[in-house]
Amino acid sequence: MFTIKRSTCLNTLDAYRLAKYLRGRGQSVTCLDEIFVRYAEPVPLDKSGYTVYMLKTTGPDDACIFLKDNRCTIQQAKPTACRLYPFVAEPTPDGGCKFLLSMEQNHHFKGGQVQAGRWMKKYFSPEDREFMRIDIGSAPVIALLMRKVPALEQKRAIMQYLWYRFSDFDLDRPLVEQYRQNTIKLVAALKEMQEVST
Repeated sequence: MFTIKRSTCLNTLDAYRLAKYLRGRGQSVTCLDEIFVRYAEPVPLDKSGYTVYMLKTTGPDDACIFLKDNRCTIQQAKPTACRLYPFVAEPTPDGGCKFLLSMEQNHHFKGGQVQAGRWMKKYFSPEDREFMRIDIGSAPVIALLMRKVPALEQKRAIMQYLWYRFSDFDLDRPLVEQYRQNTIKLVAALKEMQEVST
């Protein structure tokens, strides 16, 4: 069994699934903020404040916070990056997906053959695909808008970004449509900040 000992991306859909999983096991989880605060660290990707979250690590070998005795403790709700590993999905211009194979470790290529299509069909649901299209499809636009926000509005832009991308979600409603609507609201808010300054 392969175990991840490096920081792993935790996207909003992953956090949503994790919240529901933990809640179903008796833990008190009322919002996604609790998941991000307890289990993840923000990683700014751009000076504009565009940020992703990575799972926290622990111990001298920087093991994933959910790795105990070399086993995943959230197997049923593990993040997309873990489910797809050693593959990575990337959206294509035609609305489909292409799959890339990680070449980081030699052991990826030992043992039986794996067909990417079957693997992705099993571990990359239509919900995952739609979320990825919205998330990755809107990232360049949002990052560009955040870079163009006037300095006086920068803090507000970052707060709006964090709110709409990671916080403003109802755990009792399907996530993808909420994410789509939040993306529309975020883009509108960022555009408005630019218009106010001109």
